[in-house]
Amino acid sequence: MKFFNPRGDIEKTEHKLPHWQQGEVPVFVTFRLADSLPQVLLNAYLAERERFLLNHPEPWDEITEVCFHGLFADRLDEALDAGHGSCALRQPDIAEIVQGRLHHFDGERYQLQSYVIMPNHVHVLFTLDDAVSLPGIVQGWKGVSSRLIHKAGLSALDPFWQPDYFDRLIRSPDHLKTVKAYIRDNPLKASLKTGYVLWERS
Repeated sequence: MKFFNPRGDIEKTEHKLPHWQQGEVPVFVTFRLADSLPQVLLNAYLAERERFLLNHPEPWDEITEVCFHGLFADRLDEALDAGHGSCALRQPDIAEIVQGRLHHFDGERYQLQSYVIMPNHVHVLFTLDDAVSLPGIVQGWKGVSSRLIHKAGLSALDPFWQPDYFDRLIRSPDHLKTVKAYIRDNPLKASLKTGYVLWERS
């Protein structure tokens, strides 16, 4: 398995957030429902994040990255785990559609390693095939699942997904273990006994 090399070639794309891809390096992606975070909280988060990025241009050393994720990624996850919004993914029929989309090209365009579908967000750990676009895969998951959910009349939330997503390249075997454990433990951390789907490749 390959891991992120900060000195290697990095494919960068940008929407509201920057997205990095590096060949077949595993990637940890989080995407969320459109109503999963209050706008006031999100605006403050993005402004603070932007200040940090201006003062700490990438590529980062490991200490700066740990600092960034402690300040921003971890805080965002805590806000998502608080269960804001409609939490439509708690509905089994909606979660089943999302799960079906995650598995649709598994083994063809990417290899799923683990994921958890939480009430208002999704965490996925996977490895892309070398020529496959990360934005294309995530947009496919979100776009098709949203259409199927609306076609079935399962949710009035429109748009269903927040337009962007968060991603992180996996740096090392230890980082991989940490992310797998995070996904596995996320329902417990959010005090959930039901209303989620957890999957791991055996």
